[in-house]
Amino acid sequence: MDFYKRDRELRAIKDIAHLSEKHAHMLVIFGRRRVGKTRLVMEAIDSIYFFVDKKTGPLLLREFSEILKGEVSGFVPDFSNWDDFVRFLFVYSKEHHIKVVFDEFQNFESVDPAIFSIFQKYWDLYHNDTPILLVFVGSYIGLMKKIFIDAKEPLYGRETSRIDLKPLSYECTRHICKNIGFMQEEDIITLYSTFGGVPRYYQLIEDYGLTTYEDVIRTLLLGENAILKDEVKQILISEFGNNYTTYFSILETISFGKGTLKEISDLTGIEMKSLSRYLHDLVNTYEIVERRAPIIKGTKMGRYVIRDQMVRFWFRFINPNLSFIESGRYNIVFERVTASLQSYMGHVFEEIARDIVFDNLPFPPIKMGAWWNRRGDEVDIAVIGEGPYSVLLGEVKWDSRPVGVGDIKKLMEKRSLVNWHNDERKEHFVFVSKSGFEEAAERFMDENGVVGMNLDELVKGLR
Repeated sequence: MDFYKRDRELRAIKDIAHLSEKHAHMLVIFGRRRVGKTRLVMEAIDSIYFFVDKKTGPLLLREFSEILKGEVSGFVPDFSNWDDFVRFLFVYSKEHHIKVVFDEFQNFESVDPAIFSIFQKYWDLYHNDTPILLVFVGSYIGLMKKIFIDAKEPLYGRETSRIDLKPLSYECTRHICKNIGFMQEEDIITLYSTFGGVPRYYQLIEDYGLTTYEDVIRTLLLGENAILKDEVKQILISEFGNNYTTYFSILETISFGKGTLKEISDLTGIEMKSLSRYLHDLVNTYEIVERRAPIIKGTKMGRYVIRDQMVRFWFRFINPNLSFIESGRYNIVFERVTASLQSYMGHVFEEIARDIVFDNLPFPPIKMGAWWNRRGDEVDIAVIGEGPYSVLLGEVKWDSRPVGVGDIKKLMEKRSLVNWHNDERKEHFVFVSKSGFEEAAERFMDENGVVGMNLDELVKGLR
């Protein structure tokens, strides 16, 4: 599969590699599994590549010694300890600029955690006058943050550059889907709601020659040998360790749309005081969950949502049905997926529409997001700007029926709920409807300056 839309990251790596020709640089790259970190590095630079497998220290050191012998000129000894190995890299680089990649660097925590102190020692000794680029790549975000961001850790403060690699946008994922044969917008959104912007999942779809959503789900997720059946579980257990059952309970609750602190506490049975600590980790350490609040006067009305589409899908449809999956009753699970998929996709479509609208605003924004209150009133898209004061309010519908005049009027009536410079602002309204609008609704929008977009019109500007 082609390499997609990482121009900014590629440029950053090339730039830091160029700078490392004069003195040492340490680049840290982290992001969830399958997001394309290794491919990114390979596309950007030629390097000496080491994969840190979870094996005994002596075995891994022997493997790395053999790799090094094939990559550098001159004599390379058979290293008996990690200290000699790391020192060799720095000493060799004094005369020969090298770029060295350690993939899944966090695995050294299991192999030999002393290596972090060893890297610190030689970095501090040599980095000012040694032309070397060290690239440390890791998939377990919590552990990578601990290694490089925790002030108590040896490598704290040593990195000179960092890339937090995120999943691809819907626009880029859409391009991938079209290239592998999915041309209908609704089919693409369905795939995105399941796998998000993680390139490796679409590579699997292409490799297996899958052409329908049912084939994708049954082959990759709901089968005895489905390669992604345990994907999310394995990733998160490795991240969370022994506390994974508590985190899993929280994530499953959020996946069903229960996002307030009280809702999560009531359904999981976790006291709010303890729950806050777990949510803090999910948001700040693991970056799996995001706390969202209304853009105006809403700091105390936050809701938690799962950021990763694949994680959200797995907790919504796979984790609650593990008994059926383990007993081979895949048809039951697939029927449950299809029965609830459209309502589930409504939230995903809302996020897609919101991002596209944000990229095409009629005024410079100072805040973008959504708005709601304790009474239950909601505005799917809300943006405010100033100089002059402006507000945009929008609604998003993932529905099989066209929107009528009544829906448009309800949106416009919400102007009185969003209090922000009401007497002096310019108001804009946008309505996104998957299935379009009734003729009367289109006339009403034209008369009242409401921008209406169906699915095709929404994505028209995307490549």
